[in-house]
Amino acid sequence: MTYDPKIHHRRSIRLRGHDYAGGGAYFVTICIHGDQFLLGKIVENEMVLDNAGKIVEVAWRDLAARFPSVVPDGHQVMPNHLHGIIVIPGPGLEPSLARATGAPLIQPDTVRPGRIRTMADPRVGPTIDVAPGLAPAHPPRGVALRRRIGLPAIVGAFKSLSMIAVNQALGRSGKHLWQEDYYEHIIRNVEELEKTRDYTIHNPARWRYDPENPDVGPGLAPA
Repeated sequence: MTYDPKIHHRRSIRLRGHDYAGGGAYFVTICIHGDQFLLGKIVENEMVLDNAGKIVEVAWRDLAARFPSVVPDGHQVMPNHLHGIIVIPGPGLEPSLARATGAPLIQPDTVRPGRIRTMADPRVGPTIDVAPGLAPAHPPRGVALRRRIGLPAIVGAFKSLSMIAVNQALGRSGKHLWQEDYYEHIIRNVEELEKTRDYTIHNPARWRYDPENPDVGPGLAPA
């Protein structure tokens, strides 16, 4: 994937009106506070993680254990940021993307008032997809409750847990690790998923063109 400032701009804000808990595939970029090179360095087009980078790598991989419904896809830790693909099962996830990422295909059976949906999850059987704070007092017999987890909550948990672990490892306290905001791009189809995976995995080899690299000069473009 060629760098495109319209797609990979680091200061993108959330898309207004989009349901980030309703299912979808997302490419996220999370940058270190102050753009410090805390996570490692690029050596011969390969990322070499230092201690903080290894901690961040583990925290990202642990997302699947913390949020069992979430499917982390490709990711890459860079010297001062992280790229990653997060897949959230739900009706908003295009079926071909679910198949391509190994995410369960979940379709709504009915839509109930208060954004409570009866779902068909092949892993656990019938569930009720519940928006935060709207769980029914008496769910139907044989139907499990599923609290909807949105992208902001997932990224927020990752940032918080990795910050605590890195600060402990570096012997510092009360320090911000990540920038307050993060970049996110909605992946719409399998073709875009494959291009995003390629861009993510090969990001270290493109470091000399990366806008987060302070040595990138004006007018320098990828070959």
